[in-house]
Amino acid sequence: MRSAAVDHAPSQAERRNFQRVRVKIYGRFMLEDRTEHPCQVVDMSPGNVALRTERAGLAGEKVIAYIDHIGRIEGVITRTLQDGFAMTVIASERKRDKLAAQLTWLANKHELDLPEDRRHERVAPRNPTSVLQLADGRQYQCR
Repeated sequence: MRSAAVDHAPSQAERRNFQRVRVKIYGRFMLEDRTEHPCQVVDMSPGNVALRTERAGLAGEKVIAYIDHIGRIEGVITRTLQDGFAMTVIASERKRDKLAAQLTWLANKHELDLPEDRRHERVAPRNPTSVLQLADGRQYQCR
């Protein structure tokens, strides 16, 4: 069964319109053989991603990646790199717009001292320490 997102791959011209953002985000990806591998995003745009990884697939191979702070992205490997691979991002226009907003926030959060992008306000406990008690009776202090 084909994913609906496959029909919305960015064209060559669209891929050039996206600005790449240098980020250091970790994640994992799954190749067509269903093996999962850790990765690190080197740079990313709403149309392309460069991943650093010990295991690269083959050009033309479909990839599903789960990237911290970004979520799930689908794509196809376009080329292998010395320390990983580059892939296209296959997504609807809405998903690419959302990805562009996330990348803008990630690129600017430190420079502009932006708050974390959360739906709800972070709640911090009044007493930050606790005790973890295991079934065998052992206790551990934790924060």
